[in-house]
Amino acid sequence: QSTSNSSASPVVPSPRSITQSDGVVLMDGLRLSKSEVENLPDSVEDPEFENRIKVFNNYRQFGSMYAAKGNNKKAEWAYGNGIKQTEQTAGTSLQQILIIKQTGLEFRLNRARCLHSLGRR
Repeated sequence: QSTSNSSASPVVPSPRSITQSDGVVLMDGLRLSKSEVENLPDSVEDPEFENRIKVFNNYRQFGSMYAAKGNNKKAEWAYGNGIKQTEQTAGTSLQQILIIKQTGLEFRLNRARCLHSLGRR
C-alpha cells in the first residue's frame, strides 16, 4: 500500500538547514557527502530535469496504481525502475540533489513494502 498521492505535483524543496562535519553534509535530513554538494548552486533552470521529474512521477503513479489494485509484483517493478532512474540522474544544483535523493528514498520505501507483501525481504 502506497502512502504517496499520485495526483500531487512533486514537492520542490529549497535547500535549507545545511550542517557540515567531517566530509558529511546533512541537508534537510538527508546525509550527503561534501564532494557531492560542494560548489553547487541552490537552484538552476534546467528543462531537461523537468523531464526527469515527469519520469519519476510516471513510475510513482504506476507503482501507486498497481499497489492499490493489490498487484505488488508490478508495483515492485515500477518502484525498482524508479530507483534505477534516480540512480542514473545527476543533479546540477542543491535543489535537484534533494529531489533525486528524496524520490529515491520514497521509491525504496515503497518497494520494500511491496516486497514485504510478497513475502520477500
